[in-house]
Amino acid sequence: MHVEHFMTPHPVACDASDTVDKVARQMRDKGVGAVVVLERGKVAGIVTDRDIATTVVAEGLAPDRTPVEDVMTRDPARLTLDDNIFSAIDTMRSANVARRIPVVNEYNELLGIVSISDVAVVAKDLIEAVLLEETHQAMEETHVLTGGKRILRALRSPTKAERLPPEEALRPVTAPTPEGPAPSTGRP
Repeated sequence: MHVEHFMTPHPVACDASDTVDKVARQMRDKGVGAVVVLERGKVAGIVTDRDIATTVVAEGLAPDRTPVEDVMTRDPARLTLDDNIFSAIDTMRSANVARRIPVVNEYNELLGIVSISDVAVVAKDLIEAVLLEETHQAMEETHVLTGGKRILRALRSPTKAERLPPEEALRPVTAPTPEGPAPSTGRP
């Protein structure tokens, strides 16, 4: 499955010269935890709510005078539309467990963003599909007869020994005599 099928298209973005307070309001208003930072229309970085808390607030910087380029993560890892779920996971892991990765085209223009929650949903669906397929295949390969199936099979196609009457049924009721059959007494 390619990135274009599970990315969030048109993510929230800002200009590198925007102030931190403006970007923080964007995060609040759009309900996001990260904003992609652009310089001349190209991806230059990414800023997260954590970046704002640990850099701007913790260091006592003025959010209305601090440009977002001073606190953003520069040159973040990127994905393209050709990447698949596995390369997205690998990119997130190799980028120090990045929680959000911008998706760009060949000109480094922003197309979307992939979050760790997007990957988790796809991974869950993939795991369920693989397990279902493996279970189905294993059941097809085993063909083990269970107790109920074994009984039905015996009833539908008995073996030769099961079709023969019991040995007692083959013995005559009366013993023959040399002169012929024994006279019947009327008693069993």
